[in-house]
Amino acid sequence: MEYKFTTKVFGQEEIYGIEFDSLSGEEQALFEINSHAWNSNKIQDILGEIQALKGEENYDYQVEDGNLGISIYTDEVYFFNLTNRKEEEEFIWTTEKFVFFLKEFQQFLKDNRR
Repeated sequence: MEYKFTTKVFGQEEIYGIEFDSLSGEEQALFEINSHAWNSNKIQDILGEIQALKGEENYDYQVEDGNLGISIYTDEVYFFNLTNRKEEEEFIWTTEKFVFFLKEFQQFLKDNRR
């Protein structure tokens, strides 16, 4: 699926993320990734943390000023909508798919961040 990244979420300037309409039903929690705090260096830091994972280690990340929790393992990534207050993940991706997504988002930020 192709995600439509945006610099203007719900008409608010410089909120970086994804247009809600580009998300499938099961992945709608990914909309909570939207934040004014994103930049390409932050994504590079996350990519570095992923690359350093070994065995059963994991890296937990919460989007700054957002409502998305991400629990990253060497094989899978679990996404949590923090507004739901439930312990079960909203959806799961392979780590490979998440890395690809992050690299696309990082390029979007490089091209569109002021």
